[in-house]
Amino acid sequence: MKNFALILITFTLFSCDKSFKHQRFIQNNSFDTITVLNPDFDSLYYIFPQQEKMIYSFENLDSEQNSEPCKWLGDTLIIKTIHDSILKKPVSIESNWTSTITPLEDGRLQKCVFTIEIGDI
Repeated sequence: MKNFALILITFTLFSCDKSFKHQRFIQNNSFDTITVLNPDFDSLYYIFPQQEKMIYSFENLDSEQNSEPCKWLGDTLIIKTIHDSILKKPVSIESNWTSTITPLEDGRLQKCVFTIEIGDI
């Protein structure tokens, strides 16, 4: 029984060596406060001018995964100003996102950023 416990603890410690963390942010470079509504998770975010906010994240433990698409794959993500001006730039197009991957002690972190500029509203 002690050997089984030792093997289980060893496996648990080393199986998380290759975690993959993925985060999506909205960067607001406009002069307006932006609202981001994600009805899939009943989430509402307010992003002030020149601010950035994480709107989604997940982690895969023990993953050899190198990256994940940044584009929004959910059903709906509604982005508009507090004055109800709708965003013209689609979140569903990969080239509208920037991605960086950073090695971590226990795996990798991918940070995806969707940047809203003044002309996008």
